[in-house]
Amino acid sequence: MHKPLLIILPGWGGNRLTWNEFICKAEKKFDVECIELPCFGIERCPDSIWGVEQYAEFVKKKIEEIKLATTDRPIILLGHSFGGQVAVYIASHNSQLINKLILSGAAVFRDDKSIRRGLFYAIAKIGKLLFKLPFLEKLTIDAQRILYRIAKSPDYSHTTGIKREIFKKIVRQDMSHFLSKIDLPTLVIWGTKDSHVPLRYGKQIAELIPGAKLKIIKRGKHGLHMQYPNELLSLILDFV
Repeated sequence: MHKPLLIILPGWGGNRLTWNEFICKAEKKFDVECIELPCFGIERCPDSIWGVEQYAEFVKKKIEEIKLATTDRPIILLGHSFGGQVAVYIASHNSQLINKLILSGAAVFRDDKSIRRGLFYAIAKIGKLLFKLPFLEKLTIDAQRILYRIAKSPDYSHTTGIKREIFKKIVRQDMSHFLSKIDLPTLVIWGTKDSHVPLRYGKQIAELIPGAKLKIIKRGKHGLHMQYPNELLSLILDFV
């Protein structure tokens, strides 16, 4: 009998390597596919500035290819962080592709007017001007990293060129209005110590998706697949 197929969408900066420990454990119960998103792993960045819609189309084609190459069996889509943002779009627009949805630390709520983002761009802009001064020019790279760390957006400081423009676009794309349109068995898994996407957002996601279940991992941070892979897998197995 064929195992269920678990398809993983990593978060921003994630790839098969960062998920390797979890994948090795999950492969005892599932056939596992990790779809690396463009700009990460082996996938090069696109030539244009992609948003969530373009990433979702990329993933949709990958899943269609996987379905053609496998026998008919349940497909579970697991989206983490940015991967969860993409997974929500897919589940609400192309639900026929998958049988079940799992969201972990999903970056679904994106508030353009948030204080943090406003502070971040203000700090970044001021810093950019400040470090043009001749006696501070040599400190620019390190100083920018410190500024971005203060603004709690290290992902931004790790990007350049088209990748940075993509990041700036996707963090403005709120997917929360699609949650109520998801008509799939859904499991929402969150850590109590997630500082990147706080637990309150996980609770809201579970409330807005009809019939969704919420499971919480105590002391869990944003990367549950690295911090608590056994607990994460156990919750997924119970759900499946």
